[in-house]
This record gives sequence, structure tokens and C-alpha cells, in this order.
Amino acid sequence: MRRYSITRPTGYEMLICTDDAGYDILSELDGTLQSAHWKPLRVRRVRVNRREGFKPSDSPVCGLHALIFRRSAVDALRDILDAHGELLPLADEEGVELYLFNPRVIDALDHKLTDGSLQEDGRISTPNKHVFIQSKVEGIDVFRQLRDRGGMIYLSERFLQRWKEAKLRGLDFKMVWDSDLPPDQQPNVWTSKPVKL
Repeated sequence: MRRYSITRPTGYEMLICTDDAGYDILSELDGTLQSAHWKPLRVRRVRVNRREGFKPSDSPVCGLHALIFRRSAVDALRDILDAHGELLPLADEEGVELYLFNPRVIDALDHKLTDGSLQEDGRISTPNKHVFIQSKVEGIDVFRQLRDRGGMIYLSERFLQRWKEAKLRGLDFKMVWDSDLPPDQQPNVWTSKPVKL
């Protein structure tokens, strides 16, 4: 069993919130259902810099702690997304249909075996080399690690396979955990390269 995190490939649009309150809302998502009182965040798709391209992304990146999807990705991944969280509409300035995915939150890290920055209570705050509790992530395609604010989002091999089959673009993925490897041989999230799909 493997788990992956997201990265932004070069050459694709990215997403910004039009005000700082939007970023606070994104970092405070904790998996609880929001749709009953959700007001779409105002967002803008932007070019990262003058040297990079501005290709449309099926999942424009707005930080690595949020998953945002165009309609194309929602249609291709609907069953996975519905099973593991909720989609919340965003208000793009140019009217592009975009959705924020609010995934379930799980405390899935083995805090004794994971290498990373520790909090005062001995829990991992920022993992370098992940070790998950296998029973907590088995059968889960998308989840956010429990954290006070902005926990990292993790994806299954099935999610990556569906992404590839649908020919979706605009995200790269790094393997962060392989259940067949011992803790000291797990990939380092900061130095590992994106996987080839």
C-alpha cells in the first residue's frame, strides 16, 4: 500500500484567494461538513511568474493543503470524492466552475515511527518520512492528516490511477509512504521526486 501527496508542476495556472480570509478558511477545514452554511470563496487563477506557462489545470493548486478541482476532474473522480469528503463551490472571477474538496480528517500517522518535527506533546507536526497506521488508511483514497491547521492531504494509488486514466492535468504526485518499506527507508517528502504516471 502506498500514499502520495500533491505538488504543483511548472507551467500550469495556480489559484489565489482574493482576500486573506479565504486562506484562513482553507487552513481551518477539518473534515466537518460545510455545505449547509458554505459561502463560495472568491478566487482568481493566476500565472505563477512571467517565465512559466499558464496552462489550464484540472486541479489548480492553492497551497499544498487544499485540493481544488475543475468540473472535468469532479466528473472523472466523483465516486472517490463523494466517498471521502464533500465538494464546495468556489467563485472564480472569470466564471470557471471550480470546487474545493473538503476531505475527511484522520489521525493516521504513527507518531512514534514517523520522522519529522515534533510538537511539545510528542506528536508529529511536520513529517519528513511518513509512517501510517495501515489499518487507519486501508480503503481510504483521500484524507487529510489531523492537525490544528492545514494538514497535508494524502492520496491512494487508486486515486492516481483514475487521474491518469482520465488524462487529467495540473498536479504532480510524490510518494510519501510505502507499507513494504521500513521507517528509515521511507521517501523523504522534501527531497523525493514526483512519480511518473
